[in-house]
Amino acid sequence: MKFYITGIRRGLGKALAEKYNTVDTLEECDIFINCKHDGFQQVELLYKAAKLNKQIINIGSAASDWTKGYKGFFNYGIEKKTLSDVNDQLYWQGINTTILNLGFFESERSAEYNGPKMTIEYIINLIQWVLDQPYRIKDITVTRQVSL
Repeated sequence: MKFYITGIRRGLGKALAEKYNTVDTLEECDIFINCKHDGFQQVELLYKAAKLNKQIINIGSAASDWTKGYKGFFNYGIEKKTLSDVNDQLYWQGINTTILNLGFFESERSAEYNGPKMTIEYIINLIQWVLDQPYRIKDITVTRQVSL
């Protein structure tokens, strides 16, 4: 299998590129991992990959749920919510697309967050689990454990 992965300069994208056989264009791949947050560019790439009938794994965010009742601007959450909504739309149209809505994990983006974080290895294992399934998976949300 050949992978096209965005955001491979650092963090999760870099680790994924080191694990999987990557190609340079979306057209060449079998599986697209939509990893790089770049405004609404993730949504545009998702639509393009869907038109090419690729298997898609989107790296979303649990922050897409934080847009409800939030006072002020929260572009990141809105952009990730849009990605989630488009994933949902395309999934129900028969596209093999999955979104992983993740909480904090080890990355430069979350370096200042002092709470518990998932490891990149855990996320790679989660992606591999999705790829190994005989059925389509629409979405998975994984966040830190909360004590009750």
